[in-house]
Amino acid sequence: MLMSRTSILILLGILVIITPFSGLPIFLRSSLAVIFGACVLGIGIRDRSREARAARGAQPSVESPIEPPQPPSDISPI
Repeated sequence: MLMSRTSILILLGILVIITPFSGLPIFLRSSLAVIFGACVLGIGIRDRSREARAARGAQPSVESPIEPPQPPSDISPI
C-alpha cells in the first residue's frame, strides 16, 4: 500500500515541525532538515513536470473572438 503525495507531504511537514524538538544532535537535525526539504522539493518538481506534460498533451482550443451583441435592426430605438 503506497501513500499518496498529499499524505507524504503532510508526513514530511509533521517531521519538519518535530525535528527541532527531537533532542537529536545539531548535525543530525540539520541533515534531517536537508533530507526532508529535498523530498518536498522532489515531489514539487515531479508534480510540476506532470502538469507541464499534461498541458503540452492537451490540444489548444482555437476560439473566435467574441463580438458584442448587435441590436435587432427591425426595432426602433425610441
